[in-house]
Amino acid sequence: MALRRVLFTSMAAALAVPMLVMSGASAARVNHGGTPMPAPGVATCDSLVSTPVGHDCLLPWPNNAFTKSASTATGLLVNIAKTATPMNKSGVHINPTFENQNDGFSPGSVVMIQIPNLSLANSAIATSTNIGLSGCTVTGTLTNSAAPVVLWDATTKKCVPYFAELDGQNTDPTTQLLMIHPVVNYTEGDRIDVLLRNLYDTSNARISELAGEAAALKGTLSPSSRGAHLKWLTTNDLATFDLSHLYAAWDFTVISSGGTSATKFSDSTLADPALTMRNQAFALVGKTKPVFTVYSSAVVGTELQISGAFQVPTFLTKCPSARTAMFDSTNTANCGAMNLDKNGLPLLEKSTLSKGATPTWSNQIWANYICVLPTSIQSGVKALPTLYGHGLLGSATEVSGGSFVKGVAQNMMGCATDWAGMSSNDLLMVAASLSDMSNFHENVDHMLQGFVDFQFLARLVNDPNGFASNPAFQDGGVTRFQVGKCQYQGYSQGGIMGGAVSAISNEWSRAVLGVPGENYGGLLLNRSVDWSEFKAVYDPAYPNATDQQIGLQLGQMLWDRGENDGYAENLTTHPYAGTKAKQVFIIENYGDHQVANVSAEAFGRTIGAVNHQPTFDTNAFGTPRTNLPVTIQWGFTAANQSVSNKAFIELWDYGTPTPPVDNEAPSGSQYGNDPHGYGRRSVGLIEQIYGFMSTGLETNVCGSTACIGVPGA
Repeated sequence: MALRRVLFTSMAAALAVPMLVMSGASAARVNHGGTPMPAPGVATCDSLVSTPVGHDCLLPWPNNAFTKSASTATGLLVNIAKTATPMNKSGVHINPTFENQNDGFSPGSVVMIQIPNLSLANSAIATSTNIGLSGCTVTGTLTNSAAPVVLWDATTKKCVPYFAELDGQNTDPTTQLLMIHPVVNYTEGDRIDVLLRNLYDTSNARISELAGEAAALKGTLSPSSRGAHLKWLTTNDLATFDLSHLYAAWDFTVISSGGTSATKFSDSTLADPALTMRNQAFALVGKTKPVFTVYSSAVVGTELQISGAFQVPTFLTKCPSARTAMFDSTNTANCGAMNLDKNGLPLLEKSTLSKGATPTWSNQIWANYICVLPTSIQSGVKALPTLYGHGLLGSATEVSGGSFVKGVAQNMMGCATDWAGMSSNDLLMVAASLSDMSNFHENVDHMLQGFVDFQFLARLVNDPNGFASNPAFQDGGVTRFQVGKCQYQGYSQGGIMGGAVSAISNEWSRAVLGVPGENYGGLLLNRSVDWSEFKAVYDPAYPNATDQQIGLQLGQMLWDRGENDGYAENLTTHPYAGTKAKQVFIIENYGDHQVANVSAEAFGRTIGAVNHQPTFDTNAFGTPRTNLPVTIQWGFTAANQSVSNKAFIELWDYGTPTPPVDNEAPSGSQYGNDPHGYGRRSVGLIEQIYGFMSTGLETNVCGSTACIGVPGA
């Protein structure tokens, strides 16, 4: 996730009330006793909490108060008023138009509310280093009847384990947000109750019931429909809970997955926009020979590097016809937003194939590529091909650096293209979004185009008429790589977006995700040392700390369609219609300064990963480290590494100290060296990756001990 710091810094300086329907079933409007659920919706702010003048109107978050009924899979649509969102320094509210197309909230939503002077310790609220204190197992069994925080899935009647923190980006104890994170994603399409009770302040005094909650239970809250809905939750969903020391309770609905049909799609779901793009793009080109060019082919050091550009069906508007970017490709940062049909779904730009000796497509972008592979066919064994996903705001050329050099030595071919929307070309677009989060939908539009680019690059690897047909990829007339055997490998951002594109693609079956995570807005950005570069733009634009967190959550509702958080539930199980489930190998580095461990592990739990055990050796580097989690990699079960696992996570320890417990980055010498890039040049780990891609087995390279790495390797 390493940033192009100089580029970004210089760029930053240049910019300154209807019925709720649960789970899509009309019968779910009533509980088992037949009592109708009163309407949850409000016009602007939720009267459950008092709102400071000028901002913070969308608390508590997420919240079915900000929804309306609709003919969607969940029976509702998000309905956030334009005047309820944070304003930037220019007085412009974040435009919620695209968030309001969703039929629910993010599957990784951060539950947020202000409780002045709340003490996590006195209230026995679970933190990131003691998730077991949540009183909920990873499978959803409530083990603590007095748990102060309960995330209750009202659809499945199970709890969701969590950890919580006070917003470390805000030092004012009277306005700090309580931020509650699910450690496994909420089930998409379900309705979640948030229950807060048995809370204590910093003087160890019990915190009284929230005034709005008390008014709702007394029937005096205005509007009365909102009060009636909140009371219904306590007398129906939460009837079996001890509410004698209740603080507040409200509910929200999670956006539906989509992907239930191979032919019918909706813009209100998570995956349907990306799935319809995949289907339209491949239907257009059919079985025609993929169009690509070779820009250069040369031996550099120990590897053969081949670069060029390839054509991709285009969904973005106003793309330039000139090919001014790397390897004669299109600079898609200059493209506009998504081309949409009348239903709000991505629509392919019209394109036709010319005739002649070298046919090309009209009105398509040219994506760049660079492939690195051994200089000759080694002992008659052709190279094993893999796509390579680069890091944050980087470029395809990362594959030609040290990150993949050992892969080439292990007889692999790595092919990369830019992550459209999140590459070095997109710095100005990213900055524009941070200055005005109303623009963020364009970033996500470009990310979805990038998903198409990666799938077409894989097709070029898999198709005999693709790269295999070009002399640059041949040795004495023999193709240098194994045609049709393409898999996926990505690190950092390449791991965060790699699981998402893997979930919707049929071009590969296995994915190696190095130091990955999920949930940029909720788990990743604040915890990354790279966030300081973004803060240079974001903080001046949105100076209020609460507004900053609300802005990130609004952004995450769109970002879900471009990263793991929105696809994890359907990656290894419950595949989308017309799509095959994938096998995933996650590599996690303890104390990572750029992609937080809590993020990697939330993703791992959601995809059902098992782990290598023993997980961690507290004495591996001499003096035991402080502030270690009570249970490292909480909630995972031990893998049998002699058989194929649908998802596997392996924790490597390079001696790095434990990161901060809250949402702050591990900045400073007390947190040691950043292990984020470690392991990519470790021979044992590279052999393990090769074996997984070839056979689906995660060879046990750590034996009966925890995985200990050499710092810097």
